[in-house]
Amino acid sequence: MTDGSFANKTGNVAERIIRCILSDNGYDIKRQQPIGLSIYQHRLKCDFFISNVTGYPNGLIIESKWQDVGGSADEKFPYLVKNIKEKFPCPAIVVVGGNGCKQGAFDWLKDQVDDKLIAVLTVEEFTTYVNRKLPSAQKITKKRDMKQI
Repeated sequence: MTDGSFANKTGNVAERIIRCILSDNGYDIKRQQPIGLSIYQHRLKCDFFISNVTGYPNGLIIESKWQDVGGSADEKFPYLVKNIKEKFPCPAIVVVGGNGCKQGAFDWLKDQVDDKLIAVLTVEEFTTYVNRKLPSAQKITKKRDMKQI
């Protein structure tokens, strides 16, 4: 397995963990949701788009960045932050996993938190954040439920 294949595999595991945490808490999530154009004017997708978070009427985006060994994932943080602040249609949380991210890069990313990039968390911190701090999921009324009324 090449380094790139291994990175994709471990990144997918992290995304499955995030998806399970969100689903178990009742959030309506969409994966790889198109959200507009990037700072380079290319199609931009987010890892997770949540449409039913109380207090976030335009939604909330979760971006997952995994780096298990030294590499270039953390060098892409400035591109991610610029897109979040200038192009994302709603606030975002970045979840960073693995032990390969340079500490200076992680610290820099945390320093970028504002009203658009509302949190930078490890996978463990994200679990606690969703369970204790993230506003509750609004109940989604499905069309079949409406027919019963």
